[in-house]
Amino acid sequence: MKKEKISNPKFVQERITELRLARDISEYKLSKDLGYSKGYIQSISSGKTLPSVAALYEICDYFEITPREFFDDESLPDSKLIHNLMTEIRRLSTDDQYYLYHYLLARKNKKSNPPKH
Repeated sequence: MKKEKISNPKFVQERITELRLARDISEYKLSKDLGYSKGYIQSISSGKTLPSVAALYEICDYFEITPREFFDDESLPDSKLIHNLMTEIRRLSTDDQYYLYHYLLARKNKKSNPPKH
């Protein structure tokens, strides 16, 4: 994580917008879901204010990312579908996660090695 990113208001504004748009969440919805006034996220996005450290942690929790991941702009935000899949996978038992993992590997291998006729 580069120090410039932490202190760069433009980066924080753009990253919140990027995460929000990747999950199709409006500024209004994010503000309300976090318990802030309806224009809170809009004021961050427009550069009028910056989130407090506590608010930044709440935003990270909302998107289920760590602060480190927030400041890592090399990683692309997950789509809403990926986010929902990860939520459901976390709810599965360890055995079911293991089964799903091996199912996906087998499916991937089947696609990369189609049967020869």
